[in-house]
Amino acid sequence: MKKDDFFAAIQIIMKHPDTHLAINQPVNDFVGPLGSTEWSIHIQKCTPKVISELTGAGFSLSMSELGINVIKI
Repeated sequence: MKKDDFFAAIQIIMKHPDTHLAINQPVNDFVGPLGSTEWSIHIQKCTPKVISELTGAGFSLSMSELGINVIKI
């Protein structure tokens, strides 16, 4: 996800302090451009409201071994 989309998702998530997430976790031990030109968010625990607000803002969500992957297409 690009920088602006990352910060937009974080602003939504910040309103829900019970959310647990992982930021910029390597996938298959590969870091690549994480944290420099690409960012990732994986939600490990959240309320349904977080899901609703993210999808309402145009984010796509998918399950992975790290949690719910937040994607902006």
